[in-house]
Amino acid sequence: MTGWLLRALLSGGWAPAGVFLGHLAAMRLGAYARYEGFDRPVHVAGGAAIAWFFLRACAEARRAGILGNPATAVETLLIFALTTTAAVVWEFAEYVSDRWMGTRLQGGLPDTLTDLALGMAGGAALLALRSAASWPRDRRRR
Repeated sequence: MTGWLLRALLSGGWAPAGVFLGHLAAMRLGAYARYEGFDRPVHVAGGAAIAWFFLRACAEARRAGILGNPATAVETLLIFALTTTAAVVWEFAEYVSDRWMGTRLQGGLPDTLTDLALGMAGGAALLALRSAASWPRDRRRR
């Protein structure tokens, strides 16, 4: 039962892990403080990386017979919803870190909403690329 999850982590988990490690390195190097707006492409990359992970997780769950064979549009909507949820959880984590660990990751409501929108945009962009790349041969799954 958990073999599919391990395969998903190995085939797709590297992407969000890489963005997170890059985020930690950028924090250590002071990139966020030095370059205004540095976090914007990081949130876009994070959204795309999370969507990639969920895309791979869905493929492995489908292969294992857990997910069935949903229509491409349904699977895409599921991946987008999970990516959006991950972006919200990330922003909650930033809030908790600011509140109880003394960091200064959030710059107020406009910053938080921009971060959420950018994470969602990154996920949507990856899903749009996937759709464009697989459109001719994927029509049979709809």
